[in-house]
Amino acid sequence: MAFEFKLPDIGEGVVEGELTKWLVQDGQEVQEDTPLFEVLTDKVSAVIPSPRPGKIAKRHFAEGDMVPVGSVVVTILEAGQTTATAPAAAPVPAQVPAQAQVPVPAPAPVPAPVPAPAPVAAPVPAPVPVPVPDAAQRDPGERVRAAPATRKLARELGIDLFEVPGTGDEGRVTQADVQAWAARVAGAPSKPAAAPALTAPIARPAPQPLPPGQDETREKLKGLRKRIHQRMRMAKDNAAHFTYVDEVDFTAVNELRAALEPFGLKATFLPFVIKAVCLALKKPQFAYLNASLDDAAGEIVVKHRYHIGVAAATEAGLVVPVVKDADRLSLKDLISEVKRLGEGARTASLPGEDMAGSTFTITSLGKIGGMFATPIVNYPEVAILGLHKVEKRPVVVNDQIVIRERMYMSCSFDHRLIDGHVGAAFVQAVKDYLENPALLIAELV
Repeated sequence: MAFEFKLPDIGEGVVEGELTKWLVQDGQEVQEDTPLFEVLTDKVSAVIPSPRPGKIAKRHFAEGDMVPVGSVVVTILEAGQTTATAPAAAPVPAQVPAQAQVPVPAPAPVPAPVPAPAPVAAPVPAPVPVPVPDAAQRDPGERVRAAPATRKLARELGIDLFEVPGTGDEGRVTQADVQAWAARVAGAPSKPAAAPALTAPIARPAPQPLPPGQDETREKLKGLRKRIHQRMRMAKDNAAHFTYVDEVDFTAVNELRAALEPFGLKATFLPFVIKAVCLALKKPQFAYLNASLDDAAGEIVVKHRYHIGVAAATEAGLVVPVVKDADRLSLKDLISEVKRLGEGARTASLPGEDMAGSTFTITSLGKIGGMFATPIVNYPEVAILGLHKVEKRPVVVNDQIVIRERMYMSCSFDHRLIDGHVGAAFVQAVKDYLENPALLIAELV
C-alpha cells in the first residue's frame, strides 16, 4: 500500500508551516533520508527527509502553500508498487442495511422553516462543533487555539477569536472559520458597540490586487520574504514607534579591539555593544526594555533572562540569530558566539533554537550603515537598537578640534510602554559604557 507522509510536528506550538521548496519530483526514486521539501514556520526553517525508500507518487501541496501539521504532504510508492492505491471509500453506507436506517426519527419530520408561533428573539446562531465561552466564563490566561496566519487574518478583519466557533481539530479556529464569521457579522443587525480596548488593533480593509501591467513580472510572495512581510506588518499595526538618535564615540572601543588582537581576540564592535546593552538593561529603571506586551491578555511580560537578537542580512532576507543569556557571557565568549551565529546565518545552517526567543534586538548594516535609520521593533519586543557606520569625524574635545571615530546610534521603542525620557536615558547608558570601555574589561575572563 502507498505510504502517505504527513507533515510532522517540527516544534512546540507549531501548527502549520509554509512549503517553500520541493526537492523531489513526481515519479522520482528516493531513499530513506532523501530530502523531500523545505518548510518554514514562525520558529524554524527545516528540510524534511523521506522516512523510507520508494517512488514519489504524488505531491499534494504547491510551493508557497500553508500546510497544517498532520496533513498528507506527499504519497510514496513502496517497493514493488506501480501505482498509488487510493484510500478505500468509507464502507459505512454499503454495510448498513436499509432497515437499520428506518428507526432514525429526526431527519424526515423536521420542516425547513421555523414554526410561526415562535417568538422573534435574537438571531439564533447555526450549530457549531465547539461551544464558545462567554467572556465572563473565560480564564484570564485562556488562549484560542489558532495558527499564526489565522490570528493575523482575525486582526486584519477586526474579529475577536474568542467569538469564532472552531471547526478544526480539538476546536482549533481555522482561516475559513474566521472568514465565515466575518461574513456573518457583516450581515448581522447592528448592536451597540462596546468601548474599544486600548490595545485593540486597527481594522484595515482587505488589500485589493494590483492591476497587471505589460512591463512587469510577478513572483509569489513566499518563504522568508513572506515571513518578513507578515512580521513587519504586525509590528507596524501593533507597536506605536518612536526613535531616538545620538552620536557615540567609538575611539576607545576600537583602541581596545586593536589591543586584544595580539591575544587572538579579533572582533567587530558588535560584541562590545551587546555587553553594553546587557549592562544597561539590567539597571532597574530599564527593566521594561527587556519585556514584551501580551496584547491579548493585557499584560506586560518582563523577561528575567537576556537573549539578544542580532539582525543579519542574508541572500534570502533578514534573519535574527539570538545570543542566549548574553549577560552571562564574558566579552571573550561573546566574540566567539557572534562569529558562530554570523557564519551560521550566512550559510543557513543554524538550528531553530538559535533563531527564536530574543528579548531585545540589535540591527546593524555594518560598513554600509549610513548616517542613521529608524528600525522597526521586533514585535512583541518593545525596543530595537540600530547601529550605523563608524567613521572619522572632526569633533571638539577640551576646546580642541580633534579627529575621533564616531557613529550615530538609533533606538526605536514601542511608545505604548516606553516613555520618551526612559528611551533616551537607556541610549545614554549604552553610550556611557561604550565611551568608557574600561567598564567592560572585568568581563574579559
